[in-house]
Amino acid sequence: MSEKHHQLGTDGLDRRAGTLERGLAILELLATERQLNAVQVADRLDLSRSATYRILGTLRQRGYVDWHGNADDIVLGQRTVTLGMAALSGYDPFLAAQAHLRDLSRELSEAALMAVRDGDQMVYIAHEDVTDHSIAVRRLLGLRRALHSTSLGKAYLAALPIDEADALVDRLELRAFTPTTITDPARLRAELDETRARGYSIDDSENEPDVLCFGAPIRDERGMPLCAISLAGPRERMLGKKDAAAKRISEVALAISRRLGFAGPVNAVKFER
Repeated sequence: MSEKHHQLGTDGLDRRAGTLERGLAILELLATERQLNAVQVADRLDLSRSATYRILGTLRQRGYVDWHGNADDIVLGQRTVTLGMAALSGYDPFLAAQAHLRDLSRELSEAALMAVRDGDQMVYIAHEDVTDHSIAVRRLLGLRRALHSTSLGKAYLAALPIDEADALVDRLELRAFTPTTITDPARLRAELDETRARGYSIDDSENEPDVLCFGAPIRDERGMPLCAISLAGPRERMLGKKDAAAKRISEVALAISRRLGFAGPVNAVKFER
């Protein structure tokens, strides 16, 4: 191949790589922000509107995005769900947890959830609820929630080494979602200390009003958190089973962790101050 033809081929690859990168950026944006139209997508990513419309057209044709009803809002398409489920099928914690979450939900008649950390948020990757199999419930999958306001997030934070958790707390935007959300870094650190001491986390209407959740981390062979699980339900109903919920979420999290290679006692990785 001549140098000229080689250059043309390289330029073509570079252009395609650039288009792919922009397409992925659009998908990642739509995963974190709802109710965006094409113009807003272009503005958020500093792309030209013509390029944005062109890339969105390709993504829609392939099933990766769609337009929401009669509105101009763009949403992730069914193809992203297919890819996500394919990825989860090979994710060890997900495989190890499925049956445990189903049994936990059946035992206490509440929703059992699993989430992984992505940056400063937790993302739902599994949900079992024997009392509700509606489409609305299944739409939890893929949704993001704050670290500081959820039992899932606090369980994950508390399982990190103290210095790492403190550094993360320092940079978090401690936004209030309800009147009881913890928005002070010192209070959050104290809450994480309590979580370490008792072995499970609590979200008492901090992310959603009148919802009580108990959470615990899933650990790898070194004792570091891979993800977290929680049991959630209406506050009034959960108060009547809080002792059982706290005990079982801790036991189930440990059982899943054991399947993933964690052999040590939980108190050996509490990273005391």
